[in-house]
Amino acid sequence: MITLTMDIFHPQPTRQLPVNYTLRRHFNAKDPRTSLAMNANGLAALFLFGWLFFIAAVWLRPEAAPDLMNLHFSGSALLVRIIGLLVLVMVMIYLHEGIHGACFWLATHARPKFGFRTLYAYAAAPEWYIPRDSYLWIGLAPFLLISILGILLIAVVPAGAIAPILVLTVMNASGSVGDLWVVFLLLRQPANALANDTGDEVKIYAPQS
Repeated sequence: MITLTMDIFHPQPTRQLPVNYTLRRHFNAKDPRTSLAMNANGLAALFLFGWLFFIAAVWLRPEAAPDLMNLHFSGSALLVRIIGLLVLVMVMIYLHEGIHGACFWLATHARPKFGFRTLYAYAAAPEWYIPRDSYLWIGLAPFLLISILGILLIAVVPAGAIAPILVLTVMNASGSVGDLWVVFLLLRQPANALANDTGDEVKIYAPQS
């Protein structure tokens, strides 16, 4: 039997919250104010990451720049683009949450929980309290891996495939706003903090002062 271990997932998560730990911060995706803020930040991130990845694509593949800047389409071409965009959104969601789920499994060696809501999807480990540094990797993994993979693919795929890969990469990055928000909250907590992710909410615990 082969046992897979990763140094980034030590110390190990626990199912039991230590008695001296108290709730420090929480992120609730169902909270109306949080949801509104996430949507606003997601829209801003869409433009920011769209510009950054577009610049990277043009720099890597200057011969494809005219096609990337040609946004004029109508009729059946418009319908095809809309359907293609919806497909890319679903691909991005499954890939993003699949990476989260794989990281939860690596950290806990337990099956993660997956769920879908009206405006978002999630992977979670509701029974586990995960050390801060481990959860930082879990939170950042989809953003980092898909961004890096997108850039690498843009550099080598045929010119006609650059646009969909660019769209997928940008949408994943802008859709990572909630993950980046939680990462920011965790970085403001001590290294021995623990995160409990139930899907709709992430609670951060730390020892009492």
